[in-house]
Amino acid sequence: MKSLLSLFFGLLSVVLFIGCAGSSDGSDLEVPTNMPPICRDIDFVAQPDMREMCGVRSVRYKAYRNIPQQRYLIKPKETSLVKVRDVIELRFPNTLPIILEGPIVSEIQFNQDKRLQKIKNSYDYYELYNEGNERIRIFKMGIPTDMGTFHEFCFRVPDKLGSERTRSVAMGNRIEAMTCEDFHRLLTHNVKK
Repeated sequence: MKSLLSLFFGLLSVVLFIGCAGSSDGSDLEVPTNMPPICRDIDFVAQPDMREMCGVRSVRYKAYRNIPQQRYLIKPKETSLVKVRDVIELRFPNTLPIILEGPIVSEIQFNQDKRLQKIKNSYDYYELYNEGNERIRIFKMGIPTDMGTFHEFCFRVPDKLGSERTRSVAMGNRIEAMTCEDFHRLLTHNVKK
């Protein structure tokens, strides 16, 4: 009888541990930020059989988590917002990340449900030429938040540095943040060709 009771409590503790170790909301999933496009719209809670193929894995109970969370923007293609700890980075393909600051950091959610929703941002790109016939590439991006607010960020794309070999091997493209006042000043004072 004593061994039967110990077996019963042993099985009960295993069942309770397994039931509590998983999470039904996906908060225990580590979703990589470099997933192929086919995996981005998959709900890994509803379709656990797709996890291994897409590189998604479960994090152990109370494990240290340093998992960047990601949400895609609708334009330009392949652009995303990535939350790393308490910082939001704007990431373009083959470009160094740009840190976004201000209230937007706390106004965009990065949970499992929001991961599947693309952010419907605005994107205005201009190539201008000044009087010296130098090309100026600028763009403005408007990002709506989950709190109902809308934030605008303006950027300049500088000319690439280095030779063709160093650009393709050792250097990422850079994008420089600028104030939106400077963006509008450049737009009104330079002629588009």
